[in-house]
Amino acid sequence: MRRLLAIIISLCMSMALLAGCAGGGKNPPAGQAPETTKDSKDTAVKDGEDAVDSEYAGSKKDSESSGGNADDSNGGWSYDFSDRPHYTIKIMMFGDANSEDCDAVAAKLSEITEEKLNADVELVRVGFGSFETQLNLALSSGEELDIFNPHAMGLTTFVNNGQIKELDELLDTYGKQLKQLIPEEDWQCTSVNGKIYSVPSNKEKAHGIGFIMRKDILDEVGMTVADIHNLDDLHDVLVKVKESHPDLYPIVTNYGSLFYSLPIDTLGDSNNLGVLTDPYNSDSLTVENFYESDFYKEICTRMYQWNKEGLLMPDGSTNSEGAKQLIKAGKGFGQFINENPVTETERSLACGTDMVYWEYKQPISMTDDAAYGMCIGENSGDPERAMALLELMYTDFEVSNLVINGIEGMHYQIVDKENNIIDYPEGKDISNVGYSRYPYGWPNEQLSMVWNGYSLDIWEQYSRYNDSAIQSPAKGFIFDNSGVLNEISACSNIVGKYNNALLCGSLDPDEVLEKFNTELYDAGLDTIMKAKQEQLNAWAQSK
Repeated sequence: MRRLLAIIISLCMSMALLAGCAGGGKNPPAGQAPETTKDSKDTAVKDGEDAVDSEYAGSKKDSESSGGNADDSNGGWSYDFSDRPHYTIKIMMFGDANSEDCDAVAAKLSEITEEKLNADVELVRVGFGSFETQLNLALSSGEELDIFNPHAMGLTTFVNNGQIKELDELLDTYGKQLKQLIPEEDWQCTSVNGKIYSVPSNKEKAHGIGFIMRKDILDEVGMTVADIHNLDDLHDVLVKVKESHPDLYPIVTNYGSLFYSLPIDTLGDSNNLGVLTDPYNSDSLTVENFYESDFYKEICTRMYQWNKEGLLMPDGSTNSEGAKQLIKAGKGFGQFINENPVTETERSLACGTDMVYWEYKQPISMTDDAAYGMCIGENSGDPERAMALLELMYTDFEVSNLVINGIEGMHYQIVDKENNIIDYPEGKDISNVGYSRYPYGWPNEQLSMVWNGYSLDIWEQYSRYNDSAIQSPAKGFIFDNSGVLNEISACSNIVGKYNNALLCGSLDPDEVLEKFNTELYDAGLDTIMKAKQEQLNAWAQSK
């Protein structure tokens, strides 16, 4: 019955996709993927734990019916690897999970890949606190790593270090459906010097910035989200929370970070070394030093004062726990967060209590939002089969749902068969399920079951969200940093010394901000900004 259900859903999604390709403008019924919209705007939040996309989605049926991938002798799958030696495809993915649960998911996935790819799968999950270190170690050591999501790390460093594959030829040969289903403007966001290096995830492709908080406590202090219009109003709420709940941190950090992002276009640089300071309200493409902007000084000064008032968790920059875990454990009231279309629902489910969201900055779509996705390692022992597996993850209902939600009965149970809604099995929740869900990190979350508590029109919500987002004037630009790697390394070390501690309120900006900027310029920030400005100008002229 489950297999029949998967086929029916896949068929419905295929019909929606074909309607979108033909220029249709209506959203499909609940539980189906939305059509490609006129602007094909998508997003990625990036959170360290929140993000998604929505304007294109494939299905197993799509693979069977287009692009020459019709081979009924193999269930509609046309790529034949039977003449190759058996291979193990290794995947590294962020997010905590027990090794036993990962092995179980990999074994279940291998039942499918053995038939279609003549390969089994090894799945490794790494927590956010050490994911970047472990990924860099795997890539630099020469380890055979086939598929991974770089998460918050940009593509260009991997490209310039020769650590990831160019995907153009692989897509043309073993990712035909992927190339057809994903809009050209999204491929541009994953291209460096005209070559594609990442398969963008089918999720939201914009992000807002705001504050998520416990509704029960907000109600208790006699306030609502409608009472908050700016950071000063938020401050007043936090003071009331501290007075009524002195044992609660009014604001917690997420694995040591207070903000997932700030209202700037980083131009693909996680260290903000040359940015657009006002992508919301200006078409200016002038690259500026964020760390000497009025906004940066104001936000650091404010956080320093809030920290002195006890409104931030102490030593927040060294916190090794996730914000939602702290809130769920009753240690925190709220956190700054990147918004997606279902932020309140998502956090309410994760924290075990009703959460409400205050919007500080409305959704905006930048290159990184649309570029978020999967790469193939340069040391992959079989990049062709890695690409074919990415296509399966994107177009096959069973595969997509498996890598996202895990195994039925072990990691989820079906609670509404008619609407294909799932929830944790009895006795399990986010804290003990063993296989954490980060749908946005996988290729196609829209080709998976709907989690209990979410609206049945969730994918329509994503489509509307993407359509309404502000577009950064630099969306589509990717900086090639190969000519300034030494300067970037030196400046990144300096940013690491000051930035997070300043944003978490641990350092007095009046004492260290000038020194911070002096060290940046001495380390070559001007050189980086000049190179970025020249490339950005050339990109704008070529549009």
